[in-house]
Amino acid sequence: MEERIAEWLAARRRAGKPVGDWPKELKPSTEEAAYRVQAQVMDLLQPVWGAHAGWKVGVTTKQMQEYLGIAAPIAGRMPALYRRAPGAQIRHGAFCRVGIETEIAVMLKTPLEGPVTADEAARAVGSLHPAIELVDDRYDGDYAGMGVPAITADFAFHAGFVLGEAVAGWERIDLGAVRGTTRANGVLKLEGFGRDVMGHPMASLAWLANRLAEMGRRIEAGEVVSTGSLPITYWAEKGDRIESDIEKLGKVTLEIV
Repeated sequence: MEERIAEWLAARRRAGKPVGDWPKELKPSTEEAAYRVQAQVMDLLQPVWGAHAGWKVGVTTKQMQEYLGIAAPIAGRMPALYRRAPGAQIRHGAFCRVGIETEIAVMLKTPLEGPVTADEAARAVGSLHPAIELVDDRYDGDYAGMGVPAITADFAFHAGFVLGEAVAGWERIDLGAVRGTTRANGVLKLEGFGRDVMGHPMASLAWLANRLAEMGRRIEAGEVVSTGSLPITYWAEKGDRIESDIEKLGKVTLEIV
């Protein structure tokens, strides 16, 4: 059954189609099954998507949990093809409903395997970056009806990522206190703080390592982890000039065309 689910979902990804009509009999019943489906979809699309580049952690703030009606974090794989350059032009029509999330991302210098604490997770970080995660609402806005396992199987909304420049001396910055903002065409849309992300962004990294350990996996050296959006998602419009700015860490920009 999981193979059938993966084949159906991979076909939708290839076609760029939404999944609001996902047949009930083809939905994974548990999150554990959903993560196995993720892996199978990644394998099926590897010739197009390229290698596994890392992970996104989503639904990491109370604000996002309330907005989506999802009670706990979920994770999604990030394909290499989905990495975009800072300042890139993103085609609005390539998405069902494109969203912008202002995040802190890290790249690991050593493998990270749970169980770990946030402090132990931080020691595996080689570089830290301001980032944008592109998300896509492929669910017709009905998150509760879609269900957490299905959304998880579909890579937890993931549709792209952009890394800003590496931050020198990030270890001396209080990441819990930094303010992150999302602006469109110079207008402030949303804001949040590092502490909104599970208390601290490194707690999100530790959560991922611990969740993967339950499935017999680890985060590998060189992989990117996008730790979760400080503000809630901004649903972008065609013509938006996006600026995600995290205090003391820097800015990342995109254009939606």
